[in-house]
Amino acid sequence: MSEGCFFKLVDVLRPHLPVGGISPELRVSMGLLYYGGGSYLDVAAVHRVSHSTLYNSVWDFTDAVSSAKNMDITMPIDDPQWRARTAALFQKCGDSPLNNILGAFDGIAIDQEPPTARDVSCVADHMSRKGFFAINTQAMFDANYEFTWVSCRNPGSVHDSTAFAGSDFGAWATAASDSLARELMDGGYCFVGDEVYAASELVAVPWPGRGGLSQWRDAYNFYQSSARIHIELAFGQVVQRMGVLWRPLRMSYDKRPVVIQTAFKLHNFCRRHDSTGMVHVTGPNDGPFDARSLVRDNGAVADASGSRRAWQQSHLRERMTREVEAAGRLRPPVHGML
Repeated sequence: MSEGCFFKLVDVLRPHLPVGGISPELRVSMGLLYYGGGSYLDVAAVHRVSHSTLYNSVWDFTDAVSSAKNMDITMPIDDPQWRARTAALFQKCGDSPLNNILGAFDGIAIDQEPPTARDVSCVADHMSRKGFFAINTQAMFDANYEFTWVSCRNPGSVHDSTAFAGSDFGAWATAASDSLARELMDGGYCFVGDEVYAASELVAVPWPGRGGLSQWRDAYNFYQSSARIHIELAFGQVVQRMGVLWRPLRMSYDKRPVVIQTAFKLHNFCRRHDSTGMVHVTGPNDGPFDARSLVRDNGAVADASGSRRAWQQSHLRERMTREVEAAGRLRPPVHGML
């Protein structure tokens, strides 16, 4: 975070920080170093405070980020101008014939220390299929790698599709029955996910099957994936930035979802205000390899035949496939391969 971005953050959080004691600048500095992965011993020594003062400042900082309305993770889908800008930027950054995508979503398993039997009814439910205790976090981003929706209410054993469907946004997008959903469908807009999610008239997923697809269904899968793959880069950016996510979360169990939300909010703030931070969506170096290696994707792998999803009917997916065909955009050839 640049110096200018730091002082912008201090100004945003100042009204929500305690008055008296250490200064807002010191509280924000200690909070950022904690979320950046700094050792509590080093952070306390650098700021010349006791360990208890450090932790109190970190939670004051976390509460301030949660209280500041302009730090909220929002998705203004009721704004026609936002919808048009977002869809156009998705189309531009993916060089895609699809001009109706408002967001891409996926799940990530956030590592955590095992909760105790006093915290949860069944500790085993928090063991993910990859063999570590986790919190299933579902998230969506826009074409500028800013997160527009985050849900971290499910334990690690919950499948991504179940976690998404059980969230408020997921239930709304799957049902697609209210006036706003109908407005989005009339405008042709959608959100994209991978093959583990259920198709609906607002959720576009790939056609099932690894082979035997028509050339236009295969082309649709390519361009749908080109939009969706950026969520992995966004996960890589936030994990690289937030060192607190590099090791299992160890704070009290009820604070862990708040810490995850705060990490995502700070990432968004840096994307919006820090010109010296991560490169913008048009830059050539988004999603550094080292960061992506830290991401533990929580998506289950679909079976090769795709039979679990073959029964799903989606007029949205069929229409988007016809749009790819009308544009004459096949999957680009891979150079060097016959």
